[in-house]
Amino acid sequence: MFKSIQWKILTVFVLLIVSVMIAVGTFLLNSVSSYYHKEFVTQMESMVFTSDFKKQLTSAANGENPVEELKNLIDVYSGRIGLDSYRSYTILGGDTGSVLYSSEGKTDVDESQNLLTAMGGGVGNTVNRRARVMDYAYPIERAGGEGYIVYIADTKDELYGILGNIFKIIFWALFLGLIISAVLGLFMARTIIAPIRSLKNRAEKITGGDFEERLEIKSRDEIGDLTKTFNTMASELAATLSEIAKEKTKVETILRYMTDAVIAFYRDGSVMHINPAAEEMLPGAVNGDITFNKFFKDLGVDVKIKDLLYLEHIKTLERDMEYDGKSLKAHFAPVVAADGTADGVVVAIQDITEQQKLDIARKEFVANVSHELRTPLTTIKSYTETLRESAEENSMEANFLSVIESEADRMTRLVKDLLTLSLLDYDKKAMTKARFDVNDLTKSIVQRLTVETSRRNQTLTFEGDSSMQQLFADKDRIEQVITNIITNAIKYTPDGGKIAVTCKGVLKNAVITVTDTGVGIPKADIPRLFDRFYRVDKARSRKFGGTGLGLAIAKEITDAHGGEIKIESEQGKGTKVILKIPFYSK
Repeated sequence: MFKSIQWKILTVFVLLIVSVMIAVGTFLLNSVSSYYHKEFVTQMESMVFTSDFKKQLTSAANGENPVEELKNLIDVYSGRIGLDSYRSYTILGGDTGSVLYSSEGKTDVDESQNLLTAMGGGVGNTVNRRARVMDYAYPIERAGGEGYIVYIADTKDELYGILGNIFKIIFWALFLGLIISAVLGLFMARTIIAPIRSLKNRAEKITGGDFEERLEIKSRDEIGDLTKTFNTMASELAATLSEIAKEKTKVETILRYMTDAVIAFYRDGSVMHINPAAEEMLPGAVNGDITFNKFFKDLGVDVKIKDLLYLEHIKTLERDMEYDGKSLKAHFAPVVAADGTADGVVVAIQDITEQQKLDIARKEFVANVSHELRTPLTTIKSYTETLRESAEENSMEANFLSVIESEADRMTRLVKDLLTLSLLDYDKKAMTKARFDVNDLTKSIVQRLTVETSRRNQTLTFEGDSSMQQLFADKDRIEQVITNIITNAIKYTPDGGKIAVTCKGVLKNAVITVTDTGVGIPKADIPRLFDRFYRVDKARSRKFGGTGLGLAIAKEITDAHGGEIKIESEQGKGTKVILKIPFYSK
């Protein structure tokens, strides 16, 4: 109960009143005490020990019976001095301080600072609030002998009585103040707590899913502003949750009816979600008890969840697999939270059995057609060359035959490239791998192509690293890729341009970079450069005898070696091709 804001406010109110009353009472008591002490000294100096009274004291001290005369004189002035049961006087010897007469019959008095001052010849009028008595000591000189001291002392009993009465008044005022402050504090606390309790009750209803009720704004203060903000928040929260529910329904509907299997896993590898397509595609293998690593190990896929969760750069991963006679392709991607960390992994699995069959049929068709075209193309080439020998130079027949021969050559190159792609499609691992110096290979290719660059007044440079380790790969295929890249740079760089080739070892890869100052490639075309038969400028490509398959072949060869080929280009400024091949590939 005492932890509530209501009691905290009440406690603050009470402590505040108590603190104020104590401070006021202390100040009042100190002020009265200080006033009483100062008033005593003022009374002694201005009303009692006047110059006339001092003369009379001196005269009495020099009389025949000094002590008796001083006593009689002081008794005459007793009313002015204020002698009563609280205030008395004593006549002492000026040098020894011995008591000669006391109105209370005392034989000695306590030494005080004022008494010592008077014994030294000064007037003792110092105020000492800590002393038990208020005192005043006046020295009287006597001709030819020891002087006297008139010592007036007040026991402070009257002061203590006054202070006691004041304390009682303060106590009862404090008591009444506590009662009043408690009542007012309780009232104010309840005034503040009531709307807060309403907010709390409303918040509990919102927690239960009730967003309809709105709180009444009863004041225009901070509580009213808080209530208004709370109502707005409830409306916004209701709208947001409604939108989230709609989106959740959409996602669930999409996952339920999509043909691809979708399985989501938590960071620890346990199942987060399985859609119906996954249960149909992988009957018997999918259930709520599977774990990521064991599931894909049983499917023959070498991938672990930590490989996806702790990647330096978040990216997707693709793996092919077989299950129950079906060809499947799995796409792995981390589930990224708002802070950029991976909360899990989602896997989308496609059944590519029919697609693979069609792809195989298409590749077989292309391979068969390519093989069938080689013989007639060779025949056309032979007959054309024979006919050109008998045709007159610069005649129409000679021109026709030249065109036929050129097109036959282009078709021959196209068929050759198609056969190369077919071979790579059928078996990417069908390569003759051996160790060789890729730096020397690149250098020899550059030297071989300098004839063409010299003819076009181009500058072709090479920068290599003779200390590089050897590459374990298919030398002929790697040579084909490097030649294609440099040849493209020469073709699409204007006369007088520059082509720079570098070959260096970077970590576990040989990196060949070809940079030119050519025409460049539009950004929109870069993603499609490795598509088969794709040309950025068809007319220009045909002019140089291109088939649109060179980069596709280069990509297939690079992928077969576990490497990477990347193109960076800006139209009008040039192109940079980066070829990365592992020093050792399986």
